[in-house]
Amino acid sequence: MAEVTRRRLGELQRAVFAVLNDEEDGLPATEVVKRSEEICPATPFEDSDYPNRPGIRRFPRMLRFGTIVNVKAGWLVKDRGTWRVTEAGRDAYARYPDPEEFARQAGLGYKAWEASRDRAAAWTTYSDDEAAADAEAAQLEASASRSRRAWLVRGANVDGTNLVPSWLAGGYCSISYAQVPKIGAGTPRIEIAKLVKDAMPDAHIVHQGVVVGVLDRFVNQMAADDVVATVDGAKVYVGTVTGEAYSDPTPLSERRRPVRWINAGQPFQRQQLSDDAANGLRGQLTQSELTPYLAEFARLAGLDLGATDEVIVEAAAPREVLLPPPDQVLADRLLLPQGWLAETVELLNDKRQVVLYGPPGTGKTYLAQELCKALVESSGGEFAIVQFHPSYAYEDFFEGLRPRPSTDGSGGIYFDVVPGPLRRLAKQATDDPTHPYVLIVDEINRANLAKVFGELYFLLEYRGQSVSLQYSPDESFYLPRNLFLIGTMNTADRSIALVDAAMRRRFPFQGLFPTRPPIAGLLRRWLAANNLADAAAALLEELNRRIADDDFAIGPSYLMSPRVAEPGGLERIWRTAIVPLLEEHYFGEGRDVEAQFGLVALRRATAAPVAEL
Repeated sequence: MAEVTRRRLGELQRAVFAVLNDEEDGLPATEVVKRSEEICPATPFEDSDYPNRPGIRRFPRMLRFGTIVNVKAGWLVKDRGTWRVTEAGRDAYARYPDPEEFARQAGLGYKAWEASRDRAAAWTTYSDDEAAADAEAAQLEASASRSRRAWLVRGANVDGTNLVPSWLAGGYCSISYAQVPKIGAGTPRIEIAKLVKDAMPDAHIVHQGVVVGVLDRFVNQMAADDVVATVDGAKVYVGTVTGEAYSDPTPLSERRRPVRWINAGQPFQRQQLSDDAANGLRGQLTQSELTPYLAEFARLAGLDLGATDEVIVEAAAPREVLLPPPDQVLADRLLLPQGWLAETVELLNDKRQVVLYGPPGTGKTYLAQELCKALVESSGGEFAIVQFHPSYAYEDFFEGLRPRPSTDGSGGIYFDVVPGPLRRLAKQATDDPTHPYVLIVDEINRANLAKVFGELYFLLEYRGQSVSLQYSPDESFYLPRNLFLIGTMNTADRSIALVDAAMRRRFPFQGLFPTRPPIAGLLRRWLAANNLADAAAALLEELNRRIADDDFAIGPSYLMSPRVAEPGGLERIWRTAIVPLLEEHYFGEGRDVEAQFGLVALRRATAAPVAEL
């Protein structure tokens, strides 16, 4: 937050109060922002767009972010697009003319709110839409600025030695890797990789990658004022980093960071942590990140983060993201019962993944995409689609090594770890925790699922917990809770046998069968909605009665086309789409498919004359 000083935040806050001070009924937020900038012009830094977010100008979001503490202090009301100052806010505006003191006092008010959240409604007014907009602004500030981070550094068992007592007494934390030469701050990761490879030529490439990741985090990513935690049995110690990395000749702790340990005399217990924060202490990496749980570790250790950092942590913390319930308009458009759609969305919100399964032509993929368009994109999220097939593997779905030619003219080949669709969408969801992201996996049963999902099976069941990865072992990866998966499964496909019990346990299944709700009668509803005769629906119902197999019944989407009303249209669909499907299904059984399932036989049974079609 180097660019966003307390004084500047105070200047922005006071500009807002100057605009609203004489407006008893308040003003629209857009008008407040406009007038505030006239009083307190944007700096060149504030006038620019956020990095990697072109088109999103920083000043309006920073103004929102800066006034979060004013709302929590009870000085400012943000209610459905209208902002107004309270009497307490007017008093503070008059009492604290210095911008820095004004911001500091607002921070103290925020702390009072933080300490009494159960009574917060008594002095704050904050509508949900305004809170969401402020949370987005705080998230942008947190991602665009170098905000405080938290790290786990392990020291209780370093080659069988417990270094934690020495850390606490000496005011530092450390890592080793003595065989790797000294690495100065700012050394590029690629240079660290070369040093590690030269120093550890016999080490496996995976182990070399782990060492590179730890060294890069310890030397380059960790910074002064960051929070560091370490574990000694059930005890958790927390401190703050006070300077750059330095070297020491002591074996097992040659690379050090100075640390001011906060609770060296009174560590808290691991069981005091929430499940998610406790999960962050598990794993095997020497150093890993704990930033999502920064506020929790600081609170338990008695560490005062300061009002500005607390606002970022509290406002930008991931909230439970839920898909909105489908409305009747969507149900009418899809010609499906609203109750069934609502149940499907509830399953997604509860389990974070669902499989739509049924025979061909029941609209599984179409329904998945339409739900995403209506419920995900409208909520500000994104969705992507991928199709599984027999040669699909973990490396295609999540991440794997991919060759690339060298750029140094040597003619050699290098291998990069390239993310797949799931990892890319998980990164988007992690960077944008307030919106839903959905990956549709079409034909999910056509791949070897155990091979494709690998350790992701665990993460599907335990969202928020992290694991080490096959190709990125120096990272801890978790599936964010705002990432949803929708699979589609064709029950007529013989590869359904590849769906193992582990898959069935992790995914709730929603059936789409032509002879059962919600698909039963869908073709009749579609024909009626398009003012077409319903003879085609009678033919399909008779066909499925003769097939007498729910897993292979023919779905209505084959006939949900205006062509069924054209001369010869129904015959063409039957001849080119439905009959070949039946011939493949009954291959080798000696059936006369045309005699049993042809249009002539079906029309005779349903008494549906050609003229009706």
